[in-house]
Amino acid sequence: MRHGGDLLVEMLLKHEVEVVFGIAGGQTLPLYDAIRSRAPRIRHIPFRDERNAGYAADAYARLTRKVGVCDATVGPGAIKFVSALGEAFNASVPMLAIVSDMPSEWLAVRYRGGGNQLVDQRSILAPVSKWTCRLQKTELIPEMVRRAFQMATTGRPGPVVIELPEDLFKARSQASILEVDPDFGRVPAHRPAPSAETLLNAISLLNGAKRPVMIVGGGVNLSGAGEEVIKLAERLAMPVATTHSGKGVLQETHPLALGVLGALGGSSVAKKIVEEADVILAVGYKFGQNPTFQWQLPKTSQRIIHLDIDGAEIGKVFPVDIGMVADARTGLKALLEAEPSPRNFEPVAQKLSELKADWQQELEKQTVDAKPIKPQHVMSVINELAGPGDILVCDASFASGWGSMYYEIRDQRRALFPRGLAGLGWGLPGAIGAQVARPTSNIIVLAGDGGMTFSLGELATLAQQGMNVKVMVLNNSAMGWIKWDQAVTWDGEFISTDLTEVDFSLIAEGMGCTGKRVTEPGELRGALEQAMKKEGPVLLDVRTSVEDTPVKKFIESDEGRKHIQKDAS
Repeated sequence: MRHGGDLLVEMLLKHEVEVVFGIAGGQTLPLYDAIRSRAPRIRHIPFRDERNAGYAADAYARLTRKVGVCDATVGPGAIKFVSALGEAFNASVPMLAIVSDMPSEWLAVRYRGGGNQLVDQRSILAPVSKWTCRLQKTELIPEMVRRAFQMATTGRPGPVVIELPEDLFKARSQASILEVDPDFGRVPAHRPAPSAETLLNAISLLNGAKRPVMIVGGGVNLSGAGEEVIKLAERLAMPVATTHSGKGVLQETHPLALGVLGALGGSSVAKKIVEEADVILAVGYKFGQNPTFQWQLPKTSQRIIHLDIDGAEIGKVFPVDIGMVADARTGLKALLEAEPSPRNFEPVAQKLSELKADWQQELEKQTVDAKPIKPQHVMSVINELAGPGDILVCDASFASGWGSMYYEIRDQRRALFPRGLAGLGWGLPGAIGAQVARPTSNIIVLAGDGGMTFSLGELATLAQQGMNVKVMVLNNSAMGWIKWDQAVTWDGEFISTDLTEVDFSLIAEGMGCTGKRVTEPGELRGALEQAMKKEGPVLLDVRTSVEDTPVKKFIESDEGRKHIQKDAS
C-alpha cells in the first residue's frame, strides 16, 4: 500500500514533473519520502525561505512552459507563498503549490492558533491563486492532483494550491494512479482559434492600416509564438514592441524589433513608433501600467485589435475595435493563413534603423567609466560578455529597468523580470529556477543592494547545489526608486531611503560562493570575465552611483536630479 506522499509523487511523475522546490516540514515528510524513493526521476531542491522556493518555481515555469512545483509546511511556511503566488497569478505563470496542514480532526483548536502553527492558510492564499483545494480523503489525492494541473494550464494559466492535512497525507491507501492528459503538463494546454468573423474583421483592419504596430506581452512567450510574430510582422511591415515579459519573443537585432515599451527601462524608439501607429495589434498583452505609461497609450484615435487567450482581458482597460479570443500562436497563425496583403518592410526597417542608431548612441553616452561605477556601465559589460545562450534574471525596481534597457536579446538569450507584482527579492531565487530549467546556460542575476537583502540565504543554496549562477549586485547603499521618488515628488525631503553599506562579497564567501568587491571602473570587465569563466556561483559586489535611473519620469526631472546630487555630495 502507498502512503499519501507516494500517491502525490506518482501523479507528479505522470505530469512529467522532474523537480520540486521547497522547505521540509514535519507535516510534509510524506512528500520527501516519496521523492527520495523515486530518485533520480524526480528531485527536491531545498531552500532557505518558502517565498524563494515559489519564486524559483515561477522562473522555472517561464522558461520550460511546464508547471513549476513548490512545497511548504503548515502555517508560517504556507503563508510565505503569498508573494510568489501573487507574482505568478498576475503574470499568468502555471504553478502548483503543495502545502501541508495539521491533522484534519483538529477542529476545535483551529481558531487563533490554538494548535501549533495553525492559520487559515487557504483563505490567505486564495486571492492570489487560480484554484485551491483541500484533501478530504487520502484516496482522492490522484484526482485532486490531476485537477490541479488542469486548472493551472487551461485558459489563462496561473498558480493553484492543494492543502494536505497531515493525517491524510501519511495514511496508507490502495488508490490507483490515474491516467492524465499530457496536455495538462505544460502551457498552453489548449490552443483555441479565433472565430471566422473576428479573423476577417482583423485582416480588413490590418490591410487598411498605414502604420500598423504589434505589441506583444508575456502571453506570447508562454505560447511559444515567436516564429509567428516574426512572419506576420515581416508580411505587414509591422514593427514589434514588447513588454518586459514579452522580451525575447524576437531577437532585438531584427530590423522590425522596437525593444521594450514602457516607462521603466523602455526604448524611446518603441514609444515613438507606437505613438505614431494608426492600428495596434496587441497580443498576449494586458495593457498594464508600465507599457501604457499609466494608461496614456494607446491614444483614443488609435484602433486596437486585441488577441488574448482570456476573453476577460479583452476590453478590460481600453475599448477595442476587434477582440480575438485565441491562443497567441494559433491566432497569429490564423492571421497569416488568411493571407493579409503583403508589404515591403525595407522602408520601415530603414527608418527604424536610423532611430535605433540614435537610441543606441544615447545609451552608449551613459556607459562612461566613472566612480562610483554607473549601472549603465555594468550593463554594457554584461551585454558584451554574456554568451549566446545566457539568461539574465533581474530583480524588481531599477534592476529590471537597467536589464530591459541594455541587455540585447540575440541568439538564444533570454531575460526574466518579475512584473506580476514586481516585488523585491525575486532575482536570486528566480535564477535558481532558471538554472534548473537551463542547466548548460550561465545565469546572470542583476539586483540592487536593497533587493539582494531579501533573499541572501539562497546564496547558500547556490553553493549547496553547485549552480553556475553569477550574481551582480548594484550596490549604491540606497533604496533607489524610493529615493528618486522623494527627490521628484517630495522636494528632496529624504527619509528611510539610505541603507548601511554592506559588503555582499564577504557574505557570499561566508555562504560558500566566490565573492569579489568591485569599486574601480577599470576592474569591472576583468572581474566579470573571470566570474563567467569560473565554475560555480560567483557574486560581484559593484559599488554604483545612486545618481542614475532608468525611470522616464525621474530622468526628465532636472529638479529631482539636483536633489539627488545634493544629497549624494
